[in-house]
Amino acid sequence: MNIRRALTATALGLALALISPYARAMDVIPVSTTAPAPGTWTDGELTIANLGHATLLMNYFGVHVLTDPSFFDRVGLSVDSLFTIGPRRQTPAPLAPAELGPIDVILITHAHMDHTDLPSLKQMPKSAVVISCTQCSRLVAPLGFKDVREPKWGEETEVKGLKVTAMGANHWGKRWPPYGTNYGFNSYVLEKDGHRMLLACDSANTDIFAGVAANPPEVAVFSIGAYDPWIWNHANPEQVWAMFQQTHAEYLLPIHWGTFKLSNEPMTEPLTRLISAAGDQSDRIVLRQIGGTWTLPVAAEPRVRAAGP
Repeated sequence: MNIRRALTATALGLALALISPYARAMDVIPVSTTAPAPGTWTDGELTIANLGHATLLMNYFGVHVLTDPSFFDRVGLSVDSLFTIGPRRQTPAPLAPAELGPIDVILITHAHMDHTDLPSLKQMPKSAVVISCTQCSRLVAPLGFKDVREPKWGEETEVKGLKVTAMGANHWGKRWPPYGTNYGFNSYVLEKDGHRMLLACDSANTDIFAGVAANPPEVAVFSIGAYDPWIWNHANPEQVWAMFQQTHAEYLLPIHWGTFKLSNEPMTEPLTRLISAAGDQSDRIVLRQIGGTWTLPVAAEPRVRAAGP
């Protein structure tokens, strides 16, 4: 009976989403017609490609960074990498693992299966330094990675001149809800050559990200989807815009939309609502296509002014 109620609630949520004012483009996910070409990126810039969901590929002023890698058709319960039971990918991965080029750093925000995808991690170069949340090394190290670090909130580590500082979010970290191991969850502040970036973990509405405003990043990455009905774990787009403004960052890069159907809202509603919330400042929202590439404008000045996250 409980399963029947849950299915009914989900069906009702989808029906409501279909008639929402933001549902008109729900089946037209913006996808770049040009695949990212990391081999052409220069080491003197910050260039970022959106590979879908929470996976970003970056050349961070010469350091090659990958976040929450997910490249296959499904995320969820993986059976020895033979097959996976879980949500199916709605937009193909713009690059295959073999097309990524060198990877120096892999950032993992939390242990949920759509962020710590073990089949994808198995395909990553084991020479990469993995920076993850508390206890995630138990999942990652057995895959063959030799350098797995777990900075706690407020702690920092460095790879090839890229400083990574862990900070919090308003989220949770159990991998097998409701009874599984309670792993940690991290947001990260990245800094190199005086340029800073916030990579926010999935988060419900919170003031915690306002803490970076004293030394604001140029770019802030926020998850914008999976809020219906999971609003207590994932902020809605209007809340994301408010949190972004608290950071005093110049550019907002939205992730966690248009790739996996994890909740009731239409696939493109998060992006549409975010742009609407931004109003006449919507030009600050960058990288709006799955598979798109964006480079921090050359005119951008380093934002580092003081110590601390």
